[in-house]
Amino acid sequence: MLKGAIEYAPSTFEERGAAVAFTTPLLSQTRVRRGERSKLEVLIPSLSQGMGIYVVAWKAVPDMVSMTMHDRYLHDLIVKEDACSPHEIRRATLKAARRGLAGPQAAQAARRALEEDEEQSTLTHYLLILAILKAVGLESPEMLKAGIDTDEGQRLTRQLMTRAAESLKMDATLLYSRLADIAAVTAPVGLARSPRPGRLTRGLNDLKAFRDSMTGWANDVPSDAAPVAQFCAEVAQHTIAIGDKVLGDFHRRVEAIGPLMRDWDSEIVRVRAQAGRMAWLLDGWSHITGAWEVAQAEDHHQQAATVNDLFRILPLLPRKESSRDFVEDAKQVKLAHRRSVRMLEDWRTGQMDIDAIRRIEAVKARVP
Repeated sequence: MLKGAIEYAPSTFEERGAAVAFTTPLLSQTRVRRGERSKLEVLIPSLSQGMGIYVVAWKAVPDMVSMTMHDRYLHDLIVKEDACSPHEIRRATLKAARRGLAGPQAAQAARRALEEDEEQSTLTHYLLILAILKAVGLESPEMLKAGIDTDEGQRLTRQLMTRAAESLKMDATLLYSRLADIAAVTAPVGLARSPRPGRLTRGLNDLKAFRDSMTGWANDVPSDAAPVAQFCAEVAQHTIAIGDKVLGDFHRRVEAIGPLMRDWDSEIVRVRAQAGRMAWLLDGWSHITGAWEVAQAEDHHQQAATVNDLFRILPLLPRKESSRDFVEDAKQVKLAHRRSVRMLEDWRTGQMDIDAIRRIEAVKARVP
């Protein structure tokens, strides 16, 4: 089924779907979601020079498009795991990249990303233990000096956490369980006072840099793509404004760890919701910010082509998430986009484009 890209505007993040990091140019950053009867389907924008979105059954994609080996493996993995949230799609993407099917640099980047995830999880868990102890007045210089990764440090930690559980009037096992739940939810975002920002916080910072760079390019480079670049910057800014508010609320709730533990049933739902909302807000942007960073080494002609490509996959906010109708604004940009595309004589044809695949793999070589 074909829907016009400008007329089509999802109401929710789930309807918009999660972006998939395929290396086949035609499929790059297409979105997967649950359709009728909960079956996976993919949204493929602009199969021709028209502005359209095809809604295709997920299992039918390999029959429609000539896919790289990496993409066939990733496609099968998503079907097998029935994945369609940003977290699930990222996990499948890292599994595929780690096998080396998108090149050795992408494999190395995937391994680094998984290692950083593990390190971030450990750091978050440790900082949350310190926060709980501080909240009940049990800060311990001896534990900090010993280090939590030593036998003595772990003994002191268990002793202090048992006392903290008593202070909070709960079983120590329950306290540890809730701590693990909070750490799992918090690690991708990161704690406000953490020496290392979480992956999603870094993504929000990257988006701010992208907004500034795209605005500068639109002002400095005379091109038919300049209005398109300005529109990309405006969508980024609107996403940033919402993201800053969500992040602030998330950090306030997690920092109030005593009330979070006491009002667990209601507060953990809110914390999970804000973490999930951050993931959906930033879904698809890491490829865009990475692609624009890679394009900085290119000439203005290739940068203009990149701007047009990014417009095609721009993560417009769903209606329920935004007070501004970017779909209406996109109508004003569409003519400039088409003029620029015709000038560049560069558009997706569905055939294998080796240079385009290499550019996509260069983006994947960055740590996700």
